Amino acid sequence: MKIFRDPIAHFVLIGLVLVAINHFWNVWQGEQGRTIVVSAAEIERLENIWAGTAGRRPTGGDRQSIIDQYVQEEVLVREAERLGLGDGDTIIRRRLAQKMDFLVSEESSASDPTDAELKRWFEDHGNRFAAPEMRSFTHVYFSPEKHGSRIEPAAVTALARLKSGAEWKSLGDPFIQKRSYAAVPEREVTRLFGPEFAAAIFKLEAGTWSQPIGSAFGLHLVRIEAIDSAAEARFEPIRSEVLAAWQDDQRAEAKRTALNKLVGNYEVVIEKRE
Repeated sequence: MKIFRDPIAHFVLIGLVLVAINHFWNVWQGEQGRTIVVSAAEIERLENIWAGTAGRRPTGGDRQSIIDQYVQEEVLVREAERLGLGDGDTIIRRRLAQKMDFLVSEESSASDPTDAELKRWFEDHGNRFAAPEMRSFTHVYFSPEKHGSRIEPAAVTALARLKSGAEWKSLGDPFIQKRSYAAVPEREVTRLFGPEFAAAIFKLEAGTWSQPIGSAFGLHLVRIEAIDSAAEARFEPIRSEVLAAWQDDQRAEAKRTALNKLVGNYEVVIEKRE
């Protein structure tokens, strides 16, 4: 036919073929862009970075958090690139994720609650605003480096002397921190001495010396000097604080929902380690 011998027709046909190829290529690329592969090598790299910061290897729960954070960052980067927030340079990958994270946060606003809604939320979360129980205590410390396997007998001997009226300051070993603490909550004692020590001293009665209690440092004889009971918070005096906390919770929940929705648009493949 004459049309197939026409150079202009050839040009048009070639153009149509190129347009079709480009269309199917873009579709294929789009499908590929919805798959996130978390390789074993990448997991190992992320775990090494985490361990360098935390000072220990990640556990199962830590490892899952590391992977989740990586997947979220990858999703945010791709969504940011899809929206044209960056120029595609890999150097600004983290900045793109931050930009997209900011946009998601901006869209995660919530309208103010009614007084009834805010009061109900306060009743459900009142422990966040309550003044915690606090304790003042004195302790006599025994160092494992100094006493070795005889540390417990040394502490028991000192306890007998304390019960006989000995001055506590004359007993035990030097301690790197303070030997008396005033009005500290359990979370602060946990930070200073470890969770087992904190749990133990918050069960003691005031005024008597305890049996030896272990901590991250060694053994201690502890005397509770005073107990400040926990106090429940009242809504009206701290209404503005409650409102701010409610808004933070709503934004955080809306942001989690938005991120989960974005992640749900991708297929995540996690390679197993050899």
